[in-house]
Amino acid sequence: MKSSNTSDICADRGSDSSGGGDGDEHKAFTSYAQKVHCKQEDYDNVVGMIDISDYIKISSDDVDDIAENIDNMTISDNKLFQDPPPKEDCPICMLPMPHAEGICGVRTVYMPCCGKYLCEGCSIAEDDEMREGNLKQWCALCRVPQPSPYTDEIFLKRLMKRANANDPNAFYVLGGIYRRGGELSQDLTKFFEMMNKAAELGLAMAHYNLYVAYLTGYGVERDLDKAIRHLQLAAIGGDEVARHKLGTQEARLGNMNRAMKHFMIAARSGYDDALKEVGEGYKAGHVTKDEYASTLRTHQSIRNEMKSEQRSKAAANRL
Repeated sequence: MKSSNTSDICADRGSDSSGGGDGDEHKAFTSYAQKVHCKQEDYDNVVGMIDISDYIKISSDDVDDIAENIDNMTISDNKLFQDPPPKEDCPICMLPMPHAEGICGVRTVYMPCCGKYLCEGCSIAEDDEMREGNLKQWCALCRVPQPSPYTDEIFLKRLMKRANANDPNAFYVLGGIYRRGGELSQDLTKFFEMMNKAAELGLAMAHYNLYVAYLTGYGVERDLDKAIRHLQLAAIGGDEVARHKLGTQEARLGNMNRAMKHFMIAARSGYDDALKEVGEGYKAGHVTKDEYASTLRTHQSIRNEMKSEQRSKAAANRL
């Protein structure tokens, strides 16, 4: 069954087991000099090349207006440090999925027929059942038949239909395809257009990708102020890795109170690296005993909620 694993299209977040790392990206953030190279993937036997402009109309003026509106947004501390939105549940196993790919080893799969996300564990289990003949070849959620062969052309047309319905995830997936090339020719201008549209519609992952683009000058002129704004908006939208990065930057500036606020929010969302920072903050006297204990309990609770045997198998298959 053709779908899109979002981990294949997101901006590279590092290789640590929790789903993201700092490393070179933070060096670039602080030195203004080092560039992070987004991962490029080669795709063979490409079929169904489509001119997306025949289906989706986004003008350069539209993109400029979106970018300007985001630039003019006021982000108060109350908004920046508010609790993140709840995690979306996988509609099959009903277990929460992280906002950022790979947190707690959980990745997600986008279904372009209905615009829903599944956790990777349920997607693999569904594919296995179809191969064994126990399930019909249709989407488990919307019951739309999955044609065989499921070509790139069919996949793209379904994506475009979802995009025309203003589905931010469809714009995000299309942006990722344009970033890496493959089903569509690589086009960084269109990558930027699609990510801006997804960001306008409130998708945290899109803000994170725009953060990386502005930080590194990937397809757009480097602009650190815009990079930070998109990182903040990604964190407000629940992106655990973005929240952790904000904490790291505040710590490097010596703003430990603000840094620990960011780290505690990320840790309570299940991000291991952030919990380590909270622990170090407790040892250094920046975090109270009650704050550390509460963060630790919430961190363990959300990690337990996101665990399942199917998800563990999916993670093991990636090794």
